[in-house]
Amino acid sequence: MQKSYYNKTSSLVSFAIVSAVALVSSNVYAADAVAPKPWTGGDNIVGPGETISVDESALKSAYSDNPSLNYSAWAHTGDWFVFQNTGLGDVTVTVNGSSGFVPGVTVWATGANPFDGGTEGFGSEISLAGFGTPHSFNATGAMGDDGTLWMANGQGGNVLETLGYAVSGPSHTTDTGWGESILNGAHDVSLTNTFENGIGGSVGAHTASLAFNDLAPGWYTVYVGGTDHTSAGGAYTLTVSAVPEAETWAMLLAGLGLVGWRMRKHHKAAIQATA
Repeated sequence: MQKSYYNKTSSLVSFAIVSAVALVSSNVYAADAVAPKPWTGGDNIVGPGETISVDESALKSAYSDNPSLNYSAWAHTGDWFVFQNTGLGDVTVTVNGSSGFVPGVTVWATGANPFDGGTEGFGSEISLAGFGTPHSFNATGAMGDDGTLWMANGQGGNVLETLGYAVSGPSHTTDTGWGESILNGAHDVSLTNTFENGIGGSVGAHTASLAFNDLAPGWYTVYVGGTDHTSAGGAYTLTVSAVPEAETWAMLLAGLGLVGWRMRKHHKAAIQATA
């Protein structure tokens, strides 16, 4: 984990307030620059104890490591998904790839509405490699950073906050398309605790996972692509799983224990009455 949510600075409080207000905002600029793909069975809603998934394939360096893009992401060659989380709880987003796929994944929050797709070439942003958004875009930076305006709320889209990303391939910290850092591993890059209470995760040779503590109800956006230009790319499975809050489980287990105690007590009383 890149940082603890306990150490997020107080100077970001105003951003949290703006983000909260923006939950109900709309954006007139959005023009569907990218479109999300469907989940298996068309189910994009996950509640406590539920899992949704999809099988797809992506190019070897759609997320990062393409030298022609100065290692930045290429929105039209990776895959976009949206999902709605219906209950406060811990949620994991996991990509399991084939032997040729080295995945990267980012999750953003859009709040009350699903991702609107952003606006092609918003703000005339041009990367250091000479490409406009979202042909090239910043998949690891905070909203408002170079390469994110096409999808940022109040700019070209309705994304409120970048939450976290995970990269299985090599890191890039200099000479990137948008000046962003692309680091191997799982990283919490959220600026507030508006949507979660900390982010962990892990990566392997062909896996990348993000774990969200207390993910708030609302809509979230996922981008998946390859992160190793020397690989072949290929198939992967994306899974989103939600578990109830620990307190909920504790109450449930306590309730089951109470029911069991009452059943035993009633059974004992019945035996004594007939003795």
